[in-house]
Parts: sequence; structure tokens; C-alpha cells
Amino acid sequence: MKEHIFNKLASLAAIVIMALPVGIACFFFGFILLDNPCAFCWQERTAMILVALTALYIVRFGLKPKYIAALVWLGIYGAFMASVHTSFNLASDIGQGFSLKIMGAHTYTWALLVFIVVLVVVALLMLTLGNKFPSNAYGNKPLNSLPKLACGIFMVVIAGNIVQAFTQTGPLPFVGQDSPGRVSFNPKFMSWELDHWPTYAPNARGAYAISNPDMDTWNKTPALFASAPEARLLSQTALPEAISGRVTAIDYQPESQIYALTTSDNWVYILDNQFKLLTQAQIDGMYMLHIETLSGVSFTSANSLLVMGFNKAWAELVLDPAQNWEMNYRRFNQSSDGIGETARGQFSTIRAKTSYSLALGYSKALDQYVTVTTRDELNENLVVSRFDKGDMTLSAEANFKGLEGKALPQLTGISVDDEQAWLLNTDASEVLQLNLLTGEVYSGVKLPGTDNPQGLLVRDGQLLTVSQINGRNQLQTFVM
Repeated sequence: MKEHIFNKLASLAAIVIMALPVGIACFFFGFILLDNPCAFCWQERTAMILVALTALYIVRFGLKPKYIAALVWLGIYGAFMASVHTSFNLASDIGQGFSLKIMGAHTYTWALLVFIVVLVVVALLMLTLGNKFPSNAYGNKPLNSLPKLACGIFMVVIAGNIVQAFTQTGPLPFVGQDSPGRVSFNPKFMSWELDHWPTYAPNARGAYAISNPDMDTWNKTPALFASAPEARLLSQTALPEAISGRVTAIDYQPESQIYALTTSDNWVYILDNQFKLLTQAQIDGMYMLHIETLSGVSFTSANSLLVMGFNKAWAELVLDPAQNWEMNYRRFNQSSDGIGETARGQFSTIRAKTSYSLALGYSKALDQYVTVTTRDELNENLVVSRFDKGDMTLSAEANFKGLEGKALPQLTGISVDDEQAWLLNTDASEVLQLNLLTGEVYSGVKLPGTDNPQGLLVRDGQLLTVSQINGRNQLQTFVM
């Protein structure tokens, strides 16, 4: 490529970036439409400015490997920031998002396109250069008209951005707002914020990191209802030694008269009325949709059930003599005959999006699955979520009511009866009552003689839960 053509293209690239995305954002959107960028917008705009500046350096000093490296770095950084910014609203309803739109897409979406174009252009440039860089440096020679125009546009747009940044965002240590606001040069309406300095954690999710629930190590909290009556321990039954891991959930199917258990080793066990093993399968949670440690199980018919990991990913299982392990190789690590997987998916929530769940139930009256969240270090509420069985989509959510001023419990079991549910608070070996429609929590009963129970089943006026005693899963039955 001839040197003068290369310099014209580099100058034109600087003009396009500064005059269009950066210039329009500053002068038209900012000073005319009064759109004030958020902290992410400033990150993206700064990266674009540096891309244009690098193009001008290439015109003045020649194309060098370090400038190519700078363009690649800025393209990757800008694309990453725009991807994070865009991802906030990828799941929103049509037309929803932040700030202004261009051709139906919000401005931060176009930022992602700009940085992808930068990376594509750099790749094409490297493909067309051959084996040597062009000698295109102006050095001490005067610039031609197009590079001069590029420098002039750059200085004007930079000046406008300096005015906008220092008046609307403020000097250091102020770092920008969490969402776009309206530009104002009245000090009373300027928003200089300190809330959005980056935070770090030994987790890729950063400030949104939530520890995985660990049923053996969490700190216990007091009973929510100290005056609740005590249930009476009716019996304690040792579950089969063949069960691998700690039992995490239990359910019963009255028509087939069978139990279903899940364990911390991702096993699903089907037992008869006398707790004899009928069939079993170990869910492979690593492949296909990722299912974390199984924490919930619920029958939906005489031969179908749903199991759920604490990350609210689920697998639908069928009890059928025709099923075997070879048919379910991609879904099960191991299994006996008579059980298979028919579907796998994820429960998507709104209020509970940053929470895990250790309890799954099914309301036959509502024809909905029910989950409740666990206590964690990020959220200040517990949430009950309901999902339509037909399409496994969220139908309703409610924050728990009745827990104001109290330490949140750790819920590890649920048993649903129409529009009501029983919840197991493992912290205090306490069973609570929950209105599924309102989220209201009521006093229930205490379970004496239990230690860190898991799973809950209410049937025929009895409460069943499982504790691990001396390394053995023990089914404990209480009467209210």
C-alpha cells in the first residue's frame, strides 16, 4: 500500500471515530439532548478516543508494532466494557434499556459494534501489509490537509468531552454515575458520585460473588418463632447404606407409593414404601446445562419427577422400565434400569437472580413449581418463586414477609400443599408456614432431636426430614 494512501486512511479513521460516535455522543446527545453518560459510557468513550489518538500517532510517527498492539488492546478492552454494559439489558423486554436509542438499539450496543470494527480493521490491515511495515511517517515534515483536519476535529471533540466530563462527572476521585442522567450546568443538579470504584474478590463475578451453599459449615441463627410448639418424634429410620452422599431433599408419590431422594453426590434414589431401593441415577451436572449439587426433588405424576441443583438448573426424570443407562449416557454418570432423563433446563428469576435455592416443590392446585432462596452474603431478602409447569417460565415472585428485623433463616426443604407450603429452617430445626401467593411467613413447629436436617415432606399430618447421624442418613418422622 502506498504511504500517502495509508496516511489518508488512518486520518480518515481518526475523523470517523471522533466525529461520529464520540462527537455525536458529546455535542448532539450531550449538549443538545442533555444525555449525561454513565461510568461505563465514559470507559467506552475513552477507549474510542485512544483508538483515534493511536491512528494519529501512526500518521505522524509511522506504523509500528507497538501501535498495532495498542489498537488490539483498546479494541479488546472497549469490546469487553461494551459487552458488560450491553449484557445488563440483554434479557430485558423489547425496547427496554438505558438512555437514548439509534435505529432501535441503545447507544452502548453501538459501542460494541465500533470496537468489533476496530479489531476487524486491524486484522485486515495486518493481512494486507505483507512482510514489512510502510514507511509512512511524516516525521518533522508538515502534515497534509487531511491529517490536519483529523487533528483539528480531534482537538475540538476532546475539548467538548473535557467540558462535559469535568462539569457533569467531576474531577478525581469522582468516577461517574451508575446510570445516565440529564446534563445540567447548574451546580445544584450536577451529580458527582464516589459509589462506583471497582471492587475485587477472589471470584470471577467480583462484587456479585456469592459463596456456594455448604450444608455443613454455615453459621446458625436463632429460631424465628421462639414460642412455636414442639412436634413429637414418632420414629427414626436408617436409610439404606447404599445411598451415596448426604440426603438433600425428599418427596413422596402417593399413587405409586414411592419416595424420591436426592443427595450431595448428585444421586437420585427411588425407594418403595418400605425404603427399599427400586432404581437410581447419578445426574451428570458437568455437561449439557450445568446442574450444581442436587438440592430439590418433586414428583409431578405417578412416574415423573423434577430434580434441581442449588443453581436452579433442573432435570426432568421419568420412571419407565424401558429406560437404561445406555440410553442416558450423556445425562447420567451411572444409573440402573427403569429411570431416564427427558429434559433439562434452568429456572430464570428476577428477584431471586442473585440467590441460590435449596428447596423445590410442586403445587398441584396451581400447576406450578415452587422454589425458595437461601440466605447469602449479598441479598437482604428471601424470595419465593413460582414457575408454570407448562413452559417452566416464571409466573410470580414475592419477597418473604414477616421476617423484618430478624436474622434470615437457612431454608433447606419445602413441602407444598395447594397455595400453602411448609419450609424447613435448618438453622433452628424449625418448620415454618408460607403463603405462596403473598410470601407471608407464619409460625410452625420445632423439631426436637434433630441436627442440621435436610429436605422436608409433610404427609398425613406427619413431618419427615433427614439428618445425617454418625455418617448415616436417618429419616426422622414427627407428628404435629
